[in-house]
Amino acid sequence: MKKHREIPLSNSFEDIEARIRKLLASYLESSNHPELEKHGEITRDTNLVSDFTLDSFQVMEFMMELEESFDIMIDMNSLSNSHTVKDLAKIVASELK
Repeated sequence: MKKHREIPLSNSFEDIEARIRKLLASYLESSNHPELEKHGEITRDTNLVSDFTLDSFQVMEFMMELEESFDIMIDMNSLSNSHTVKDLAKIVASELK
């Protein structure tokens, strides 16, 4: 797993979203994911599965990177209805409280 440059942590929702977008872009670049160029900018409404066709293994791998980056543990049950960057930011924000 590629180590990411640490981004200063802020608990504001906007900063959490921005950090997740950067982590996702870095993850996609490191795995040479072809959809990154096609999709363009990663936004709060970017859907990990439909926009980037990530399979379940890739989603889990990215979740592990999120956990490591934010130093949290994400309950896998909470991921069942989480599809977008905004959804993930809500989960991360609740874990940081």
